[in-house]
Amino acid sequence: MVDEKRLPTGIQTFKEIIEDGYVYVDKTEFIHKLVNNGKIYFLSRPRRFGKSLLISTLEELFKGSKDLFKGYYIEDKYDWNKSYPIIRLDFGNISHNTNDELKLSLNKFLNDTAIEFNIVLEDINLIADKFGELIRKIYEKTGKKIVILVDEYDKSITSHIDNIKLAKANRNTLREFYQVLKSNDRYLHFLFITGVTKFAKTSIFSDLNHLKDITLNPLYSTLCGYTQNELEHYFNNYIEENSLSQNISKSEMLNYIKDWYNGYSWDGENFIYNPFSILNFLEDNEFNNYWFDSGTAKMLVDLIKEGNVDINIIASKTSSFTGLFPSFELNNIDFATVLLQNGYMTIKNKKTIKGEKPIYSLAIPNKEVEESLFNYIIGTYINTNEGFVDATLKNMLNYIINLDNVSLQRSIESQIHKIPNILYGELKKEIEAHYKILTISWMQLLGFEIDQEIMTIKGRLDGILKRDDLIVIMEFKFSKTKSFDYMIKDAFNQIIKKEYYKPYQNKKVILLALAFKPRDVKCELKTLYEVLSKVKK
Repeated sequence: MVDEKRLPTGIQTFKEIIEDGYVYVDKTEFIHKLVNNGKIYFLSRPRRFGKSLLISTLEELFKGSKDLFKGYYIEDKYDWNKSYPIIRLDFGNISHNTNDELKLSLNKFLNDTAIEFNIVLEDINLIADKFGELIRKIYEKTGKKIVILVDEYDKSITSHIDNIKLAKANRNTLREFYQVLKSNDRYLHFLFITGVTKFAKTSIFSDLNHLKDITLNPLYSTLCGYTQNELEHYFNNYIEENSLSQNISKSEMLNYIKDWYNGYSWDGENFIYNPFSILNFLEDNEFNNYWFDSGTAKMLVDLIKEGNVDINIIASKTSSFTGLFPSFELNNIDFATVLLQNGYMTIKNKKTIKGEKPIYSLAIPNKEVEESLFNYIIGTYINTNEGFVDATLKNMLNYIINLDNVSLQRSIESQIHKIPNILYGELKKEIEAHYKILTISWMQLLGFEIDQEIMTIKGRLDGILKRDDLIVIMEFKFSKTKSFDYMIKDAFNQIIKKEYYKPYQNKKVILLALAFKPRDVKCELKTLYEVLSKVKK
């Protein structure tokens, strides 16, 4: 049976998966479409989503390794008499800590590839010229057009968002490097480029005007990742074994797995699992944050510290875009685009209006990403680990429900005081916005549904927390000069004066005032009845 084979956890080499008896989820029907429908492609997917395995599979296909594809869709549909010389460039193996280092590393890659093909290159230092020479000489030596496979093309740029000067220098180097492909197009059989971010064509691929971006193409929406049917077909035995060991039914187990790890989509219709997370779960039989813990995007950290974070996106966990997959711009980094391209948000719905561009609605994909994202934001601020955050938050929920002002004050105060002095220096925008992000992250992890900055007929309320029949109305105040008592009183008065509570009087309503000063905080909980009674008196 299919899932008597071993789980390919962390294995990104197609040949190793097949020869060593690991499960391969057959994606060769999509690969067959790719090689027959076009020539030059770009695909964006988050990290750990199977891009490298896809590149490896394409490599073996173009080598003509027929035996590796035995039993899979493409076996009897591809001309195995044809093989092609392949240049495979993995930027995970290219050094890029300085622009000179990037150039030297690319130069070494070109020299090593020339040796592989027994080609002698002229002694030139311009990597673009050398790349063009390599392509032409491989074609001349083999008499065959060339396949070029590029993995993680953007790594040398996005790894340096905290150093825009270096990021731009590396981008410019890559632009010159890739421009060679246009002038040598007649020597190319197939070009496939993958990465996490999508830069505008004018930034990187300015001359590759026929580059086909398949990121949002419905034909390839499940090219990477596992569908529900694939999960249940290829890993059925593992799911049944895990269900038995946890003493729950198979249907219950599938529902839990879906809540935790499903939910990614690039067309709003087909939803898939992150393969890294699901394979680790099936192997460990424990629900954990596998994907997030495998490496957090440095870009996310830098944006939070810079203050380039849209609080409304963090609070509502939703956003949208229109038309094409949004491009990444170094001079104007959009937070929603970063979240989408890096896998912290995904497409949940596609709305098509006749004669108009499609509108894509975004949301956080699943429980793993939601918990991990907000735990990570808190951990970034208070410099602590996820386990400590979880324990602290469970107590905070009880404090709010029981109106325990003393314990809630102590808990929030202790978190604020954990923010290292050095981080205050790195927070480059108003600290008030960072306090709001931190508070909203706390509340998200407490299981509250959050509506933020709600416009009413009498004003704008900072936030509403909803959990079952409980409503918590939040009001933030921030001042460097006013007293905590003044700000707390002002927050409660504003809630009553502006009648923020009126839509929720059939619920259990608690009012939460949060007053912030630089490096300090005071909070207070009151019932709506308590505050209204004092006002009437």
